Amino acid sequence: MYDEPEKILMLYKDRDKSEKLIRDMKEGTEIRPIRHWNKWAIIGHLVIIFLTNCLINLTLYLADKPVVKNVKLLKKYLNNLTLTVVYPKNRFRFTVLANISQEIKSILGDWIDKYKDKSLELRW
Repeated sequence: MYDEPEKILMLYKDRDKSEKLIRDMKEGTEIRPIRHWNKWAIIGHLVIIFLTNCLINLTLYLADKPVVKNVKLLKKYLNNLTLTVVYPKNRFRFTVLANISQEIKSILGDWIDKYKDKSLELRW
């Protein structure tokens, strides 16, 4: 057993990675107690949580300089975003993305500038 320290270290690192993945799934996506009796429903529930975690990590990976690394903090910033729909009298309705923080700008990048309403001054 002691003659293969590299193998022991590799097994420990693999176990550590899997434990971190499960911890991230529990903490970040706030996994709730699973109240299903069907085997496939439980597997489906865990697959959805895993895919959610993958999307979050992919978003953070693709961000230029991600300020937010904690999923709970990211969720807080995303919940603060507001899409406001304005209905001016005798005019067309338009939408404005509001409550944009610097952290959200660093994560979403140019997407916010690309899709925000730039003609707001002309409509009043």
